[in-house]
Amino acid sequence: MNTDFFKDATDVVLEVEVNPDAAARFESRYRAITGSDPKLGVGYQHQPNKWGLEVRVYFNSEVDMSDEFTSIDVYVEQGDRPYRKLWVYRLNDREFFWSLVEAGYRLGEN
Repeated sequence: MNTDFFKDATDVVLEVEVNPDAAARFESRYRAITGSDPKLGVGYQHQPNKWGLEVRVYFNSEVDMSDEFTSIDVYVEQGDRPYRKLWVYRLNDREFFWSLVEAGYRLGEN
C-alpha cells in the first residue's frame, strides 16, 4: 500500500494491543520488517481481553489527506477523543499500519 502521501502527517504515534496468544505472530512480523523486537510499554501492550491484534495510528496534519485515504479505502476517525486529545486523527487499519512500519515508522512516537 502506498503511504507516500502520509509524509504530511505530524505527531505520528503507532500503538498495538494484542492478546498474548497472538503476540508471537505480531512480534515475528514486526521483527522481520524492522530488525528489532517490539518493547512492551513503548506503543505495545499485551491485553488478554483482545481477540487478536488491535492497531492504532494517531496523527495530526495541516494538509487534507481525506481523498488519499478514501482512494485506499482507509477510514480515519476525526475529532476529540477523551483519552487522546493530542491528536486530531486516528485510524485502525492493519494493512495501513504495516505499510507504515515497512516505510520506516516504528511503535511509539515517530
